[in-house]
Amino acid sequence: MIARVLFALFCLAIPAAADAGCSVSASGVAFGNYDGSATSADDATGTITINCFILSGLGGYTIALSPGRDGSYTARRMISGTATLPYQLYADPARTQIWGDGSGGSSTVRSFDIIPLLGGSSTYQIYGRIPARLSPRPGAYNDTIVITVSY
Repeated sequence: MIARVLFALFCLAIPAAADAGCSVSASGVAFGNYDGSATSADDATGTITINCFILSGLGGYTIALSPGRDGSYTARRMISGTATLPYQLYADPARTQIWGDGSGGSSTVRSFDIIPLLGGSSTYQIYGRIPARLSPRPGAYNDTIVITVSY
């Protein structure tokens, strides 16, 4: 089974999409105001929550993220009009594992947490990063990511 929901950066509320008694929801990764003169990267976090209302299976599940508008896991970009701002989403707090679908140098998150599959919920952190010392044009930048949960 596959459940999908759109995930947007900057705290856009997305209604959960139900599939076989389960739903997936996400908070945005809100970077806030970017300071191009800062010497360290701009880090932010978001969450993905998987919630099941009925018994949905016992084999665990995999959480995959799409590459976003640019179609590349190694070069995710937010846009504001015609301007772009590079960023990345990671599966780990050290920000070493690019969270994607397993292709293009990315990794998925595989969980054997059966609580949501037995009728409960689990939450996962998404770790975002914008590199330091960029000079983007002023604006509100965003990207849309599709979350796919396979179980």
